[in-house]
Parts: sequence; C-alpha cells; structure tokens
Amino acid sequence: MPPRPNAPTAGAERRTSSESRIVILPSPLLGPATYLPLAEALRDRGCATVVASLPASDVMPAAVLAAFRAVSEHHGATVLLAHSNAGFYAPTVAEPAGLPVVFMDAALPAPGVTETRLAPAGFAQFIATLPLADGLLPPWPAWWDRADVAPLFPDDEWLDRATRAAPRLPPDYFTTPLPVPPGWESRPAAYLGFGDTYADELAFATTAGWVVRREEGHHLSHLADPVRVAEVLVDLVAGGTAPR
Repeated sequence: MPPRPNAPTAGAERRTSSESRIVILPSPLLGPATYLPLAEALRDRGCATVVASLPASDVMPAAVLAAFRAVSEHHGATVLLAHSNAGFYAPTVAEPAGLPVVFMDAALPAPGVTETRLAPAGFAQFIATLPLADGLLPPWPAWWDRADVAPLFPDDEWLDRATRAAPRLPPDYFTTPLPVPPGWESRPAAYLGFGDTYADELAFATTAGWVVRREEGHHLSHLADPVRVAEVLVDLVAGGTAPR
C-alpha cells in the first residue's frame, strides 16, 4: 500500500479551517451535481468550498478549461480538487497561480507531454462503440447497463438525478488535445485513490513523491460517503500539498 501522510500539525489544521479555499473540478462526464454533498461536508469542516460549473453548451475542452479557470479565480482558490476526467485539466488550471492539486481517483496527463487527449486509447475505443443521438453521446451513467452502474450511487433517485444532469458530450471531446504545462508533475500535489481502478496513477503519484492515500471504496465514493471522504481530504489539504 502507498505510504500514508504524516498527521498534520495543529497549525496545519488551523490553516485548513480558516484559510483553505477549495475548488472542486468535476468530471465533465458527470457534471457538478454529484459533488455537492462533498462540498457541503468540506464546508462543515471549515474549508470554503465550491464546485466549478461546466459550460451550458459546447462542452469541449477549451470551454471547460475556461470555465474551471474562471471559477478558480473568482473563488480565490488555494487548492484544486480534481476528480476522474477533470484530472487532465487540473495542471493547466493550477498553473497561473501555482496552486496545489489533490487528484481524487483521477486521470493524469503523461509526464513530459505538452498536450493530452481526454481518454486513453483503450477507453477511446469503448467510447467509439456507444450510440449517438443528434451527434452526441448518451449521459455517462447510461454508458452501461443500469444494474452495473447502480451500485456506484446511494440510491435510484441519485442515479436518475445524475443521469439527467450529466452532459451529453460530442465524440470529438475525447480526441481534442488539451494543453499541459511543462513540469506539472513536480509541483505540489496529492493523490487519493479508491480501490485499484486508478492503480497506475497511484503508482505514478508515489514515484513522483506526492502524498498518496488509498482508501477502500469505488469511483463515486465522494457521493456514497462524503463525510468520510471529506475527512481524508482535509488531512491531505492540511499536510499533503505544501511545496517541497
């Protein structure tokens, strides 16, 4: 198991409570709704937290990046929290202000690249098999049989809500390159993984010298158990993302 971070000092805990301003970068495949319980749990623990919005239409990489940057700047973010597909965006959003990033069960750009596509080759092949309607993909929860995806959600009501709220993306969302700043992997960061879905990313984060936590759970643990996840994130923000 990857090493666990040292417990934060009392001073670090005070900084988290009084100064941390977290912007959650939601996966553009899922949309902001499923991150609202986590944001509330983080606010209950003293972290001023907002969930970044997505473009109302034209959900393409450049527009998503602009929306994420606008919310980060408006909120005066001190930390970014990126989940899933939003992990590709986080290094570029963080770059102007040098913000630390906590990657939560998130995809990562490859080190040393100047741009990235928003799906690995194998996943892109799967996406190519999905049916289109009006040139758009189904909402993310509908990519699989309902019985297979339902265990990720607290109940059927949440599954239906997430399906209604999830953006319908054009296929070329996944083939349009997104810029990546040089040396992003050497900047302050932490990685929180649930289970082994992102085992390669966890291994990369460990090699890069980030603080790493692996918790039991699944890809939407932030929705299934927001209080527990918030407690882990407060620990990471307080002690795991300081400049080295």
